[in-house]
Amino acid sequence: MIYFIFFNLVIYLPFHLFEEGVGDFPKWMYEHKWLPHHMTHGHWMANNLFLYYPPLLLSVFLFVFHNKLACFGVAVLIWGIINFGDHFFYTLKDRKISPGLITGTLFLINSVLGLRVYGMSDFFSVSQLIIGILIGGVLFGLPMGLCIVFYPFLDKYFK
Repeated sequence: MIYFIFFNLVIYLPFHLFEEGVGDFPKWMYEHKWLPHHMTHGHWMANNLFLYYPPLLLSVFLFVFHNKLACFGVAVLIWGIINFGDHFFYTLKDRKISPGLITGTLFLINSVLGLRVYGMSDFFSVSQLIIGILIGGVLFGLPMGLCIVFYPFLDKYFK
């Protein structure tokens, strides 16, 4: 399962961010009302490096170094599925490919395979799965809220 979790991190940084950056994701986020402010690419990248990536790394750390916290590994896989779902939904809604859909599809495939391995492992627990689903939602939603809270601070340095 650890390989699938690490692979989500590898897909995210740099491949997913590259795909989103080429598609002008900061503009896309603003146009789709995900953020109240339009940000520069530098500010958007700072958000990803300082607000999005650390919670994922913390989840991986907790999973790797504490064998009773499978929920945090599951959460990274769930985050990947949610990330894909977001890009897929907007691809259908806008009738054009959302920036990030291609690597989001890699998240989906990798995460489903990782969850399958987890489901067949000795570590499987329904309670850990449910907690992992909840934490995965937090891993997806919390950084967006932090983007709004820390916007003025980061905007000073990444204009």
